[in-house]
Amino acid sequence: MPSIHIIFIRQTGEIHLKNWYTRQEVADILGISKATVYHYAKQKKIIKIPNLHRLIREARYKQEEVDALAIERQRHQPLGLRPSTLAKQLGVTTQRIYALIRETTLPVDELPVGDERTIYSIPDETAAWIQQEIERTASTRGTRVEFYDAKFDIVLYQLFRTQQGQDMRVLRNDNQEWGFYLQSRTWIPFTNGIHIYQYEAVYPIHRPNSRVRGYTDFLLPKDLQESFDFLDFIYQVWGIENIRIREQETHINLSIKSGVITLPIAVPDILTESIIKKFLVLGDIVFGEAEWTLISGYRRTTFDLPNNLLDELQEISKEKGLSMSEYVEEAVREKIAREETIE
Repeated sequence: MPSIHIIFIRQTGEIHLKNWYTRQEVADILGISKATVYHYAKQKKIIKIPNLHRLIREARYKQEEVDALAIERQRHQPLGLRPSTLAKQLGVTTQRIYALIRETTLPVDELPVGDERTIYSIPDETAAWIQQEIERTASTRGTRVEFYDAKFDIVLYQLFRTQQGQDMRVLRNDNQEWGFYLQSRTWIPFTNGIHIYQYEAVYPIHRPNSRVRGYTDFLLPKDLQESFDFLDFIYQVWGIENIRIREQETHINLSIKSGVITLPIAVPDILTESIIKKFLVLGDIVFGEAEWTLISGYRRTTFDLPNNLLDELQEISKEKGLSMSEYVEEAVREKIAREETIE
């Protein structure tokens, strides 16, 4: 990074070179906060110019040391994506990115910031693998951006009602725009439906975020009215914070966080236990008077492996485009199937 010299020309015609930076200028050049500038000066990473007679209103720092530190930081600055940036691009949480970073053997750059923090930078190769892994593992459970729009605060198939009492559901057209279809297949953009036709949401779609203890998975056929009645109920009880949805051509994949839930509303009469059980594809559900218990179709376990076998497992699963858990699951299923055939 080249040195920056700002020239002041007095009315006398004399030229004076500015060889210092203000605290804000140092913060901008180094990409740090003004508080960190203060700490850098205490640590002697940069030099604060003495102001013995307090003639200068703001702190000044020697340009040479600031420029040298900026060049050093630039030389060691990784060129990849920050985890938060990649998470935003892929529509997942930053924690999901960190979890995949821990799982992969692909390189991830680490850049120390200050004395305690570390910034991670994800190279293109690793970012591509993370994207593939998220897309592959999300084959059933969609990401939130697929079914929820934060700008309008609406969710796919959410029920709205017209001033005349007609039910309307939130949809997306082929251009991925949010809105409503009339029975005549006329498209109504969402903003028009709200502001011009005064459609109103029938129920809220937010609930407190629960801890993830696995998911219970359902498949809702689009040709059944009960599927959408079930969605209406789920939105009100669990909220968008505790579910995942992926829309398919003929059905909707719905995943709900497993655990015990106290029902804040009554279960509609149309949603009988037998109908809900027909929707269930992985896991189980226990119906109570005022609460339901959703049981995950998976159970977490741990086992010990020799280091060399673990390394080999990582390599093979990566070659097959699977996570280690998925590869082990497939291998165990094949082993059990062979054993049953022998018997």
